[in-house]
Amino acid sequence: MELHLKALERKTSRRNKEVVTKDIINSKYYLDPLELLGERSFKEPQEVPEDVPGTNIQEFFRGKNVMLTGATGFMGKVLTEKLLRSMPHMKQLYVLIRTKKGKDVNQRLDEIFEDRLYKRLKAEVPDYRKKITVVAGDCCLPNLGLTPADHQMLINNINVIFHGAATVRFDEKIRLAVDINVYGAREVLAFAKQIKNLAAMVHVSTAFANCNKLYIEEKFYSTPISYEDIMQMTKTKDDEELDKLTPELVGDWPNTYTFTKALGEQVVKSEGAGLPISIFRPSVVISSYKEPVRGWIDNVYGPTGLLVGAGTGVLHTYLGDPTHITDMVPVDLATNALIASAYKTGNSPKVEKGEDIPIYNFVSSTQNPISWKDFIILNQKHGMHWPTIRAVWYYSFTPIGNPFLFLIVNFLLHTLPGYILDFLAVIGGETPMLSKIYKKLGKFADTMTYFATRVWTFRNDRIQDLWAGLSEEDQQEFFFDISQMNWEYHAQANCLGLRVYLVKDDIHTLPAARKKWQRLYYAHCALRIISGVILFNIVWIVFNFCLRLIS
Repeated sequence: MELHLKALERKTSRRNKEVVTKDIINSKYYLDPLELLGERSFKEPQEVPEDVPGTNIQEFFRGKNVMLTGATGFMGKVLTEKLLRSMPHMKQLYVLIRTKKGKDVNQRLDEIFEDRLYKRLKAEVPDYRKKITVVAGDCCLPNLGLTPADHQMLINNINVIFHGAATVRFDEKIRLAVDINVYGAREVLAFAKQIKNLAAMVHVSTAFANCNKLYIEEKFYSTPISYEDIMQMTKTKDDEELDKLTPELVGDWPNTYTFTKALGEQVVKSEGAGLPISIFRPSVVISSYKEPVRGWIDNVYGPTGLLVGAGTGVLHTYLGDPTHITDMVPVDLATNALIASAYKTGNSPKVEKGEDIPIYNFVSSTQNPISWKDFIILNQKHGMHWPTIRAVWYYSFTPIGNPFLFLIVNFLLHTLPGYILDFLAVIGGETPMLSKIYKKLGKFADTMTYFATRVWTFRNDRIQDLWAGLSEEDQQEFFFDISQMNWEYHAQANCLGLRVYLVKDDIHTLPAARKKWQRLYYAHCALRIISGVILFNIVWIVFNFCLRLIS
């Protein structure tokens, strides 16, 4: 019976694929969406014999046990996939995960691997689970919350550490941000110092950890308060006192996230001496460029939120100068650079006390800059082919740089329509939603204004040297050269990826979504005509009234 059900499922899947392909690919939409995303280019499983040498980076990881914190996060998921797929001779990957919402760590790991991100891994390395071990722990707790047995086991076996666990919420309470981003970094370093055969450790920070400066090099910057002092404050003061002190503590940093990431770097600088360690600073990490699929992402932070909001017809304007350069890096390129930095760290002398720990700024603006305007235009150009069935209105989006003009346009395009449509929803017996959505968007815009209205200059000499020093084979397997990246190539699959992987709107709905998109377009045109007529009449009435006053 089980075999019959599996055969029936395969048959149904093939039939759906044929129908979808027939409906989607025609003279107007000639692209196969799954081919564009890369889901039709998976290789057959291939066993790599132990005696077959790999690239220099692959050989560095040969026989090594790797530990990863932050495996459930955005970059952590991609790093997990890449290590399991591209390191055939890596011994074991240990991921530190905490229990959450009544689910144990194995349940959480199983849920992670249900993501379509891992389809290539499952196809090409079907026995991948043999090389991953999940360990219950929490970076915010002493000894990482490990049991004595797990603690000893990891100390005896780990060779490489990627510390990526962090809270990335801009509006996080200062206590929690310090616990995760500062205390967590300190605990991981204390753990690393006990490891018997540590070859390399990379602490993942952010290029905006020191965003209170507009010129940022690959070096450490001071903070007005030490990490020891602020950790002590979180122990001696209650939440109300800390909330009142937060603006003073954060100072000229825009939020608790960037501030505590800067403090986390100070922890590494102060307590990382004697370790084979480096710091990796990516800028805003966006959807994947090439691998394992194109356009994959699992969050709506930064530019992604704007694209999703505009693509669903919810967001129509945003405060930000469209001519400003925005610094973004695809997650797969960032992950490859992170892996390469671990390789370089492991092949460099340990940092002694008083010496500078290597820092890698992984940014795009230095070698391959793109403005908000060009980024939006490219994604509009290619994204219009892939509308979502969840769209509430047709695409109409214009960023505005003038704060006063933005307030007026935001009221007319967001606040006012939100209340009107919610009122109509209540009359029709439906649940009002738009006004709440626009309030959340307003809050999101407030947190992002700092980054949308400033331009930073980064130095990334160490990253460029790292790339130049790789073999041709490593450059191909672990590509991260931003100067060779093509922004239009990224945009070709970006909005489709957002639709499929983030919004969870499968390609089966594309024919219906395109029909709905056409209807929304006609409604949008009709609304513009009606609005134009109303505006013309208002201007005409005011004009006539002024004439009467003059005469």
